Parts: sequence; C-alpha cells; structure tokens
Amino acid sequence: MSLSIIILAAGKGTRMNSERPKVLHEVANYPMLFHILDTVKSLRPKSCNLVFSDKLKLEFKKIKFSYSSINFFEQVEQLGTGHAVMSVKMNRSEKNDDITLILFADTPLIETKTLKTLVSKIENNKAELVILSMKPNDTKNYGRVILKKNRVEKIVEFSEASISEKKINLCNSGVMAIKTNTLIDNISKINNNNSKKEFFLTDLVEILNKDKKVILHHECDTKETLGVNDRSDLQKVDKIFQEKITKKLLKKGVTILDSSSVYFSYNTEIGKDSVIYPNVYFGLNVQIGKNVVIKSFSNIEEVEIKDGCEIGPFARIRNETKISKNVRIGNFVELKKSYIQEDVKISHLSYIGDASIGKNTNIGAGTITCNYDGKRKNKTIIGENCFIGSNTSLIAPLEIEKQSIVGAGTVVKKDVSKGTTVFRKSELVRKKNKRD
Repeated sequence: MSLSIIILAAGKGTRMNSERPKVLHEVANYPMLFHILDTVKSLRPKSCNLVFSDKLKLEFKKIKFSYSSINFFEQVEQLGTGHAVMSVKMNRSEKNDDITLILFADTPLIETKTLKTLVSKIENNKAELVILSMKPNDTKNYGRVILKKNRVEKIVEFSEASISEKKINLCNSGVMAIKTNTLIDNISKINNNNSKKEFFLTDLVEILNKDKKVILHHECDTKETLGVNDRSDLQKVDKIFQEKITKKLLKKGVTILDSSSVYFSYNTEIGKDSVIYPNVYFGLNVQIGKNVVIKSFSNIEEVEIKDGCEIGPFARIRNETKISKNVRIGNFVELKKSYIQEDVKISHLSYIGDASIGKNTNIGAGTITCNYDGKRKNKTIIGENCFIGSNTSLIAPLEIEKQSIVGAGTVVKKDVSKGTTVFRKSELVRKKNKRD
C-alpha cells in the first residue's frame, strides 16, 4: 500500500511564550518539526502534507529548504484536529489501497518502527483505522480509549468523559493510521456538538463503528507520544532524547563519564574507545573518530576530529574546523574554520582562526592569528615542523613555511620563508636555521 502523511502543526503554542512557532523549538539542537519530517521520510510516503497556521508561514523558506516536497495547507481557524485534517485537500487515489498517517509536529520522539506497526495493522488485519494508544502515569487531560473485544469502540475526550471512563488508563495519543478513501468519505461527518465546539478527529471511531468497520489500536511506550505544550515539556522531551543518544553511543563503545552533564546534538557522531569527560557540549555537525579524549568544559560544534586526539579542558572548537590524527588541543584554546594536520600541539591559551597548520607544528601559549582586518577574514598558513613561540601575533594574510621558528612575543606581519627563525629583541631579526 502507498502512504500519505498529514502532520498537524497549526497550534498557536501560546504556552511556550515565544515569538518563534512552537514546532520550530529545538530538541537536541534540531526543530521538533524536522524530527518528525525525518522520521516520516524513512517511510517513503507518496505525499507529505503540513497543516499550518499564520505563525508558521513566516518560516516556510526554512522548511522548504530542507524539505522541498512538502505540501502546505493553512488552517485559518483552530477548531480542533478534525477541522485541521479537513484543511488538507486530498485526492481520491485511483487505487483503494492508500493509507493516511496522521501525526503531530510537537511529538518528536515517535519512532519509525511504531509508525510502521500502525500501517502494517491496516495491511495485515484489514482494519479501516488504527489508533496509537499508551498508558501514561498521569492520565489527566488524555482522551480514553474504550475497547470491546480488543476492538476500539470509541474514544472519549477527557472533558467529555464520565467518572468511570476517566478511571480507564488506556489513553489516546492522537496519532492514527486510516485508509485514505475511508478518511475522505467520513471526515465531513464529524460535527462540533461538544462542550468545546471543536471538531474532534477521534469522532471517526464512532462514525466508522456505526458502519461496522474494524478499528484497532497499538499500544506504544508513553515516551514516544509525549507532546510539547510549554518549556517544561520541551525540557522533559529533550532529556529523554539525550538519554537515547547516550545509550546509542555507549553501545557503540564510547565512554561517557557523566552523561547527566554532557549535551549532545541529534547528529553527534563519536567513534569507539573515545572518552567524554563531564560538562561537555556538542553542537551541530560534530564527527569524532576513535580513541579521542574530550575533557571537561569543552564546547564543540561543526567540527571533524580524527582518531587519537586530545581536546580540552576548556577548549572551544567551532565553524568548519578539521582536526587530523593525534592532535593535542589544550585548555582555553579556540579554533575556527581551521585545518589542523597530524601531531600538532596547541596546548594553551590560543586563538587560531581561518588557518592551516602543518604536521608536527607546535603553537605556543597566547598565540593569536589576527585574521580580521575590519573588512574581510584572511588566511594564515603555517607549514610542517614549525615552532611558534608564546605570546605571538600572526597578522594575516600570512604564510610561515615549514621548519621555521617564531620567537616568543613576536608580531609577524610578513611571510616567513622555509627554515627561518624570526624573533624580536629591540628590533626584528631574521636568520637562517643552521639545519638548513
């Protein structure tokens, strides 16, 4: 069967108290909506439809840049989940085997395996509708799933439930899979004769039961269905996601000394036998090889670190930096947009930006690449087997060729040829190294 996706993202999200749309708030440095879109992408749907409100419209460019195939449908008034689905202009398929999967953009923890199970229950059990259910510890405010002989008889919204129905702990997550033609034929039958005057998508259960259609449910881990309504919910969901990443890395052979104090992004990659000390932050797009040690209070983002390196403590590495094997980056060192080749040592108190540093070069404490001239960023190139003394300023654009030495406290403004020693006493002195 082919698959269509409807993602509901039209909620106003007022409890987030934010100018940003709720569904673009991030879990593990990645918008909640994008988590959902990545999950459904793995299902290879025929179409993906996003129901949005005014607030999200301003972010279309960002969404379309990453997911160009999405169809957008505006829900002008927020009159319930049924009304949101009514906003989607669905075309009846030439075949009668289409399935529509209805999801929420603020539930980023839901897993592909769970969604596949929903779809398979329609395919294998000839059901018309499958509800994703769960048993939360706190059932307050969740709709109740009422069963009869293992089939779903009805779903009662919390506000409409009787005292006895509220005692039922099997709850509705809101996620469902339904035959597309069944959805098209019955969505208009939903009415708003309830206390909230909203169109509840769950009313489809009673509508289909009247026609004696098969309606089933699949119970999943409650964590997968956690929705985000406010900042507190966002924090809870993020913590669960961090636990998932940690578990994955531990299984892969990474040592994490204190997982409660380490923050990972959704796409952090770390090789086996690497060790992560407490209080480390991993931003987006970090790839770390094997046998790497990341010491405490280091901040790492958009960087590739090869095998056998040692980073930190108190290191900041960012913005498209590449670090080759067996490099030592020490305390209070910042790297930006730089290529650090094998066996380089930058051990203390240095800023290296827009630079390329050759193999086996040593950068002394307090070294700065002065890469910005007020208008543009300039490149510093340091060759192999160089020694840069402490408290040195390198004024870019600049090239220091291999086997050169720069003495402590020197301000280097001009290129340095191979094997040259540069230092400052009362004046700048240059001389050829004896080894050349």
